[in-house]
Amino acid sequence: MGSTSKDIKEEDKRLLEGVIQKKKKQQKDIKPFVNKVIQGDCLNILPSIPDKSIDMILCDLPYGTTQNKWDSVIDLQALWAEYERIIKDNGAIVLTAQGIFTAKLILSKEKLFKYKITWIKSKPTNFLNAKKQPLRKHEDVCVFYKKQSVYNPQMTKGEAYDKGVRKDQYTGSYGEFKPQHVKSDGERYPNDVVFFEEDHDDFVYVKTAESEGEVYHPTQKPVELGRYLIRTFSNPGDIILDNACGSGSFLLSAILENRRFIGIEKNEDVLLHRIQPTDYIKICMDRISETLKREEVTPSTRKLFKKPITKYHTLNYLETDATNQL
Repeated sequence: MGSTSKDIKEEDKRLLEGVIQKKKKQQKDIKPFVNKVIQGDCLNILPSIPDKSIDMILCDLPYGTTQNKWDSVIDLQALWAEYERIIKDNGAIVLTAQGIFTAKLILSKEKLFKYKITWIKSKPTNFLNAKKQPLRKHEDVCVFYKKQSVYNPQMTKGEAYDKGVRKDQYTGSYGEFKPQHVKSDGERYPNDVVFFEEDHDDFVYVKTAESEGEVYHPTQKPVELGRYLIRTFSNPGDIILDNACGSGSFLLSAILENRRFIGIEKNEDVLLHRIQPTDYIKICMDRISETLKREEVTPSTRKLFKKPITKYHTLNYLETDATNQL
Protein backbone atom coordinates (compact mmCIF):
# COMPACT_ATOMS: atom_id res chain seq x y z
CA MET A 1 0.00 0.00 0.00
CA GLY A 2 1.42 3.39 -0.96
CA SER A 3 2.09 6.32 1.38
CA THR A 4 -0.73 8.80 1.89
CA SER A 5 -0.28 12.55 1.59
CA LYS A 6 -0.62 12.72 5.38
CA ASP A 7 2.30 10.30 5.82
CA ILE A 8 4.43 12.37 3.43
CA LYS A 9 3.64 15.58 5.32
CA GLU A 10 4.57 13.95 8.64
CA GLU A 11 7.85 12.71 7.14
CA ASP A 12 8.61 16.18 5.77
CA LYS A 13 7.89 17.65 9.19
CA ARG A 14 10.29 15.21 10.89
CA LEU A 15 12.99 15.96 8.32
CA LEU A 16 12.53 19.69 8.83
CA GLU A 17 12.72 19.35 12.61
CA GLY A 18 15.90 17.32 12.17
CA VAL A 19 17.46 20.05 10.06
CA ILE A 20 16.48 22.70 12.60
CA GLN A 21 17.98 20.72 15.49
CA LYS A 22 21.17 20.14 13.50
CA LYS A 23 21.47 23.85 12.76
CA LYS A 24 20.91 24.68 16.42
CA LYS A 25 23.80 22.40 17.36
CA GLN A 26 25.96 24.09 14.75
CA GLN A 27 25.14 27.57 15.99
CA LYS A 28 28.11 29.52 17.24
CA ASP A 29 28.52 30.03 20.97
CA ILE A 30 29.99 33.19 22.50
CA LYS A 31 31.02 31.52 25.79
CA PRO A 32 34.34 30.07 24.55
CA PHE A 33 35.47 33.58 23.59
CA VAL A 34 34.48 35.53 26.70
CA ASN A 35 37.31 36.75 28.96
CA LYS A 36 39.89 35.29 26.60
CA VAL A 37 42.96 36.78 24.96
CA ILE A 38 43.24 35.14 21.56
CA GLN A 39 46.27 35.29 19.31
CA GLY A 40 45.58 35.50 15.60
CA ASP A 41 44.50 37.69 12.72
CA CYS A 42 41.15 39.19 13.71
CA LEU A 43 39.78 38.59 10.21
CA ASN A 44 40.31 34.86 10.84
CA ILE A 45 38.89 34.91 14.37
CA LEU A 46 35.84 37.16 14.01
CA PRO A 47 33.87 34.83 11.67
CA SER A 48 33.56 32.35 14.56
CA ILE A 49 31.90 34.89 16.86
CA PRO A 50 28.08 34.57 16.89
CA ASP A 51 25.78 37.11 15.25
CA LYS A 52 24.65 40.03 17.44
CA SER A 53 26.59 38.80 20.46
CA ILE A 54 28.81 41.83 21.18
CA ASP A 55 27.56 44.79 23.22
CA MET A 56 30.35 47.21 22.32
CA ILE A 57 33.41 47.20 20.08
CA LEU A 58 36.24 49.38 21.38
CA CYS A 59 39.42 49.17 19.37
CA ASP A 60 42.58 51.11 18.62
CA LEU A 61 43.02 49.90 15.04
CA PRO A 62 46.36 50.25 13.25
CA TYR A 63 46.35 53.70 11.61
CA GLY A 64 48.92 52.97 8.92
CA THR A 65 50.71 56.23 9.73
CA THR A 66 54.09 54.84 10.85
CA GLN A 67 56.82 52.75 9.25
CA ASN A 68 56.22 49.85 11.63
CA LYS A 69 55.24 46.64 9.85
CA TRP A 70 52.51 45.91 12.40
CA ASP A 71 50.95 49.34 11.75
CA SER A 72 49.23 48.21 8.54
CA VAL A 73 45.60 49.15 7.99
CA ILE A 74 43.27 46.16 8.29
CA ASP A 75 41.03 45.51 5.27
CA LEU A 76 38.20 47.81 6.34
CA GLN A 77 35.61 46.32 3.99
CA ALA A 78 36.17 42.83 5.42
CA LEU A 79 36.30 44.20 8.96
CA TRP A 80 33.00 46.06 8.63
CA ALA A 81 31.29 42.94 7.32
CA GLU A 82 32.19 41.20 10.59
CA TYR A 83 31.54 44.22 12.82
CA GLU A 84 28.02 44.67 11.44
CA ARG A 85 27.25 40.99 11.88
CA ILE A 86 28.47 40.55 15.47
CA ILE A 87 27.42 43.86 17.07
CA LYS A 88 24.02 44.02 18.74
CA ASP A 89 21.44 46.37 17.22
CA ASN A 90 21.96 48.90 20.02
CA GLY A 91 25.72 48.36 20.26
CA ALA A 92 28.30 51.08 19.65
CA ILE A 93 31.40 50.59 17.53
CA VAL A 94 33.99 52.99 18.97
CA LEU A 95 37.29 53.27 17.09
CA THR A 96 40.27 55.53 17.71
CA ALA A 97 41.84 57.25 14.73
CA GLN A 98 44.03 60.16 13.65
CA GLY A 99 44.80 62.22 10.57
CA ILE A 100 44.09 60.67 7.19
CA PHE A 101 43.03 57.40 8.85
CA THR A 102 40.11 59.23 10.48
CA ALA A 103 38.87 60.26 7.03
CA LYS A 104 39.36 56.77 5.59
CA LEU A 105 37.59 55.17 8.55
CA ILE A 106 34.55 57.45 8.41
CA LEU A 107 34.21 57.13 4.64
CA SER A 108 34.53 53.35 4.88
CA LYS A 109 31.14 53.17 6.62
CA GLU A 110 29.36 56.52 6.25
CA LYS A 111 25.90 55.07 6.87
CA LEU A 112 26.83 54.01 10.42
CA PHE A 113 29.05 56.96 11.36
CA LYS A 114 27.39 59.25 13.91
CA TYR A 115 30.01 61.58 15.42
CA LYS A 116 33.54 61.75 16.75
CA ILE A 117 34.96 62.64 20.13
CA THR A 118 38.30 64.45 20.35
CA TRP A 119 40.80 63.19 22.90
CA ILE A 120 43.30 65.95 23.73
CA LYS A 121 46.56 64.43 24.95
CA SER A 122 48.77 65.76 27.72
CA LYS A 123 51.88 65.19 25.61
CA PRO A 124 51.98 65.95 21.88
CA THR A 125 53.72 63.79 19.28
CA ASN A 126 55.46 64.35 15.91
CA PHE A 127 58.52 66.09 17.38
CA LEU A 128 60.70 65.06 14.42
CA ASN A 129 58.60 67.33 12.22
CA ALA A 130 58.24 70.18 14.74
CA LYS A 131 60.03 72.65 12.43
CA LYS A 132 57.78 71.73 9.51
CA GLN A 133 54.30 71.28 10.99
CA PRO A 134 52.38 71.60 14.28
CA LEU A 135 52.84 68.98 16.96
CA ARG A 136 49.95 66.54 17.18
CA LYS A 137 48.02 67.11 20.36
CA HIS A 138 44.84 65.11 19.78
CA GLU A 139 43.40 61.88 18.47
CA ASP A 140 39.89 61.12 17.29
CA VAL A 141 37.40 58.63 18.68
CA CYS A 142 34.90 57.73 15.94
CA VAL A 143 31.48 56.44 17.02
CA PHE A 144 29.36 54.23 14.76
CA TYR A 145 26.08 52.40 15.34
CA LYS A 146 23.06 50.97 13.50
CA LYS A 147 20.34 52.24 15.83
CA GLN A 148 20.58 54.53 18.83
CA SER A 149 23.23 52.86 20.93
CA VAL A 150 23.50 52.57 24.68
CA TYR A 151 24.49 56.06 25.84
CA ASN A 152 25.22 56.90 29.46
CA PRO A 153 26.37 60.55 29.51
CA GLN A 154 29.18 61.04 32.01
CA MET A 155 28.06 64.14 33.85
CA THR A 156 30.52 66.64 35.32
CA LYS A 157 30.07 69.32 37.96
CA GLY A 158 29.92 73.04 37.23
CA GLU A 159 28.30 76.16 38.61
CA ALA A 160 24.54 76.23 38.99
CA TYR A 161 22.63 78.84 36.97
CA ASP A 162 19.13 80.08 36.25
CA LYS A 163 18.62 82.02 33.00
CA GLY A 164 14.87 82.30 33.31
CA VAL A 165 12.32 81.37 30.66
CA ARG A 166 13.50 81.13 27.07
CA LYS A 167 11.00 82.52 24.55
CA ASP A 168 9.45 80.75 21.59
CA GLN A 169 11.80 80.35 18.67
CA TYR A 170 10.56 79.79 15.14
CA THR A 171 13.83 80.23 13.31
CA GLY A 172 17.26 78.70 13.61
CA SER A 173 19.08 75.51 12.76
CA TYR A 174 16.95 73.18 14.87
CA GLY A 175 13.43 74.33 14.05
CA GLU A 176 10.72 75.54 16.41
CA PHE A 177 10.61 75.03 20.15
CA LYS A 178 8.30 76.24 22.89
CA PRO A 179 9.22 78.39 25.92
CA GLN A 180 11.24 76.56 28.55
CA HIS A 181 12.91 77.38 31.83
CA VAL A 182 16.69 77.30 31.37
CA LYS A 183 18.45 76.36 34.58
CA SER A 184 20.97 73.87 35.96
CA ASP A 185 21.85 72.56 39.39
CA GLY A 186 25.48 72.44 38.29
CA GLU A 187 25.55 69.13 36.44
CA ARG A 188 26.95 69.37 32.91
CA TYR A 189 26.39 67.01 29.99
CA PRO A 190 29.64 65.90 28.36
CA ASN A 191 30.82 67.57 25.18
CA ASP A 192 32.82 65.96 22.41
CA VAL A 193 36.24 66.85 23.83
CA VAL A 194 38.00 64.56 26.31
CA PHE A 195 40.66 66.68 28.02
CA PHE A 196 43.64 65.86 30.20
CA GLU A 197 44.01 68.84 32.54
CA GLU A 198 42.18 69.81 35.69
CA ASP A 199 40.27 72.97 36.60
CA HIS A 200 37.93 72.75 33.62
CA ASP A 201 34.39 71.96 34.71
CA ASP A 202 33.23 70.94 31.23
CA PHE A 203 36.03 68.53 30.32
CA VAL A 204 36.66 64.89 31.23
CA TYR A 205 40.10 64.33 32.70
CA VAL A 206 42.14 61.59 31.05
CA LYS A 207 45.88 61.12 31.45
CA THR A 208 48.10 59.64 28.76
CA ALA A 209 49.38 56.07 28.99
CA GLU A 210 52.81 57.38 30.07
CA SER A 211 51.20 59.13 33.03
CA GLU A 212 49.60 55.86 34.17
CA GLY A 213 52.85 53.91 34.44
CA GLU A 214 54.90 51.62 32.23
CA VAL A 215 54.25 51.80 28.49
CA TYR A 216 54.31 48.41 26.79
CA HIS A 217 53.16 49.27 23.27
CA PRO A 218 54.24 52.05 20.86
CA THR A 219 50.63 53.26 20.45
CA GLN A 220 49.30 52.29 23.89
CA LYS A 221 46.13 54.09 24.92
CA PRO A 222 45.39 55.09 28.52
CA VAL A 223 43.22 52.77 30.58
CA GLU A 224 41.24 55.77 31.82
CA LEU A 225 40.26 56.73 28.26
CA GLY A 226 38.90 53.21 27.78
CA ARG A 227 37.04 53.38 31.08
CA TYR A 228 35.34 56.63 30.12
CA LEU A 229 34.25 55.26 26.74
CA ILE A 230 33.08 51.94 28.20
CA ARG A 231 31.01 53.68 30.89
CA THR A 232 29.46 55.86 28.19
CA PHE A 233 28.57 53.24 25.58
CA SER A 234 27.87 50.05 27.57
CA ASN A 235 26.33 48.72 30.77
CA PRO A 236 27.76 46.55 33.58
CA GLY A 237 28.17 42.91 32.58
CA ASP A 238 28.30 43.71 28.86
CA ILE A 239 30.80 42.09 26.49
CA ILE A 240 33.44 44.46 25.08
CA LEU A 241 35.43 43.37 22.02
CA ASP A 242 38.89 44.71 21.22
CA ASN A 243 40.07 42.97 18.06
CA ALA A 244 43.52 44.61 18.03
CA CYS A 245 44.17 44.68 21.76
CA GLY A 246 47.94 45.26 21.80
CA SER A 247 49.09 45.33 25.41
CA GLY A 248 45.51 45.03 26.69
CA SER A 249 44.70 48.51 28.03
CA PHE A 250 41.06 48.41 26.90
CA LEU A 251 40.69 44.92 28.39
CA LEU A 252 41.79 46.33 31.75
CA SER A 253 39.29 49.16 31.26
CA ALA A 254 36.54 46.56 30.83
CA ILE A 255 37.50 44.73 34.03
CA LEU A 256 37.62 47.95 36.05
CA GLU A 257 34.16 48.91 34.77
CA ASN A 258 32.57 45.53 35.59
CA ARG A 259 32.38 44.32 31.99
CA ARG A 260 33.49 41.15 30.26
CA PHE A 261 35.87 41.23 27.32
CA ILE A 262 37.17 39.47 24.24
CA GLY A 263 40.69 40.39 23.20
CA ILE A 264 42.30 39.49 19.87
CA GLU A 265 45.92 40.32 19.05
CA LYS A 266 47.93 39.28 16.01
CA ASN A 267 51.15 39.51 18.06
CA GLU A 268 53.43 39.69 15.04
CA ASP A 269 56.23 41.94 13.80
CA VAL A 270 56.42 44.05 16.96
CA LEU A 271 59.70 45.17 18.50
CA LEU A 272 59.48 47.13 21.74
CA HIS A 273 61.66 50.23 21.37
CA ARG A 274 62.55 48.78 17.92
CA ILE A 275 65.02 46.28 19.42
CA GLN A 276 63.29 43.81 21.73
CA PRO A 277 60.88 41.11 20.42
CA THR A 278 57.73 41.38 22.49
CA ASP A 279 55.04 38.84 23.36
CA TYR A 280 51.90 40.94 23.73
CA ILE A 281 49.72 38.01 24.68
CA LYS A 282 51.89 37.46 27.75
CA ILE A 283 51.87 41.18 28.52
CA CYS A 284 48.05 41.19 28.32
CA MET A 285 47.81 38.20 30.64
CA ASP A 286 50.21 39.69 33.17
CA ARG A 287 48.42 43.05 33.20
CA ILE A 288 45.00 41.36 33.55
CA SER A 289 46.24 39.25 36.48
CA GLU A 290 47.57 42.34 38.25
CA THR A 291 44.39 44.32 37.59
CA LEU A 292 42.19 41.59 39.09
CA LYS A 293 44.16 41.96 42.34
CA ARG A 294 43.29 45.64 42.69
CA GLU A 295 41.06 46.60 45.60
CA GLU A 296 38.74 48.64 43.38
CA VAL A 297 37.69 45.50 41.48
CA THR A 298 34.23 44.83 42.89
CA PRO A 299 32.83 41.46 44.02
CA SER A 300 30.33 41.59 41.14
CA THR A 301 33.25 41.94 38.72
CA ARG A 302 35.10 39.06 40.33
CA LYS A 303 32.02 36.89 39.73
CA LEU A 304 32.40 37.57 36.01
CA PHE A 305 35.89 36.13 36.26
CA LYS A 306 35.20 33.07 38.42
CA LYS A 307 37.03 30.89 35.93
CA PRO A 308 40.72 31.60 35.34
CA ILE A 309 41.47 33.93 32.45
CA THR A 310 42.75 31.78 29.62
CA LYS A 311 44.75 32.60 26.56
CA TYR A 312 45.02 30.97 23.18
CA HIS A 313 48.59 31.58 22.36
CA THR A 314 51.29 30.29 20.06
CA LEU A 315 54.26 32.60 19.69
CA ASN A 316 55.37 33.04 16.08
CA TYR A 317 51.81 32.05 15.23
CA LEU A 318 51.30 30.59 11.76
CA GLU A 319 48.21 31.63 9.81
CA THR A 320 46.13 28.48 10.17
CA ASP A 321 42.60 28.24 11.46
CA ALA A 322 43.02 30.04 14.78
CA THR A 323 39.59 29.02 15.93
CA ASN A 324 40.75 25.40 16.18
CA GLN A 325 42.25 26.52 19.49
CA LEU A 326 38.85 27.63 20.80
